[in-house]
Amino acid sequence: MQKVRLGIIGTGIAAKKLHLPALRKLEDCFEVTCVCNHTEPKAKEFASMVDAPYVLDYNELLKRDDVDAVDIMLPVELNYQAATDSLRAGKHVMVEKPIAATLEQARQMADYDKKYPSLVTMVAENFRYAPGILKAKDIISSGSIGDVYSVHWDDFGLMTADVAYAHTRWRIEHKYPGGFIMDGGVHNISALRTLLGELDIKSAKTLSINPDIGEIDSITMTFETPDGVFGCFNDYFSSNGFNENRLVILGTKGSVILSRHKTNELVVVTGTNIAEQKYEFDYSDSYTDEFRDFYHAITQGRQVISTFQEGAKDFETILNALKAAGAA
Repeated sequence: MQKVRLGIIGTGIAAKKLHLPALRKLEDCFEVTCVCNHTEPKAKEFASMVDAPYVLDYNELLKRDDVDAVDIMLPVELNYQAATDSLRAGKHVMVEKPIAATLEQARQMADYDKKYPSLVTMVAENFRYAPGILKAKDIISSGSIGDVYSVHWDDFGLMTADVAYAHTRWRIEHKYPGGFIMDGGVHNISALRTLLGELDIKSAKTLSINPDIGEIDSITMTFETPDGVFGCFNDYFSSNGFNENRLVILGTKGSVILSRHKTNELVVVTGTNIAEQKYEFDYSDSYTDEFRDFYHAITQGRQVISTFQEGAKDFETILNALKAAGAA
């Protein structure tokens, strides 16, 4: 099997906790040949974990002949330049979500598949590969719950001091709109768009309960789809005493309930004339599957599922909600 020689740009939390475990499951597909972080101790530590050399400037990584593709995990405001430089250097690109820090940058990146047709461009949006989301999509498509007319997603959690993301300076002092609402909520939006299509934001309200984690940490938004499905999404990062991540999809013949706890996804299908069905999945498989999609796109010329175009639309949808709330 042909291995893709991968350069890692950014060796923070996402690299260690999310991407590296997936890459270790796909050792037949990827070989990490160089890593980069501007802070040498972090670069050196990660390099030792993957047994690869390290550099402190990603331009040095991009000059290497033994790097076919890059996995970019930098502060959001650096995504546009790093992705652009990587493509100019002839490297395939996977970049962590959200795709960019501004709508103008996101839209420019959405056109890169035309500008660089021989290179693969992909947003690392693992929700597009989450097995629970894909199962819910299959159930909707089967027609077993009838016509979907409403969806409600409640994502309530508490970003406490012991959560590593709460200490990430670029997230707290964010140089992109929405802070955690953009960084985290873009996941949910990508899933909703996967299930329902485009979302027309009707109203939104934002709150700042804990200023220590950014200027905005809570949002409620309502939306409609072109098919007339009404929805409500609550994303709260300072919910003290109540923790729930549950998506409810209401159909004319039944309902789908998707709940997530840590890496466990539970999908329940139920209705008056439907025998209850339950499906359990490992949410962490979504990271492995997104890398597998990246690999097949590079080696077999396939189109990735999580394109730059989709990433730009996810960004714009969240931005529209922030604008509706007067927060952008």
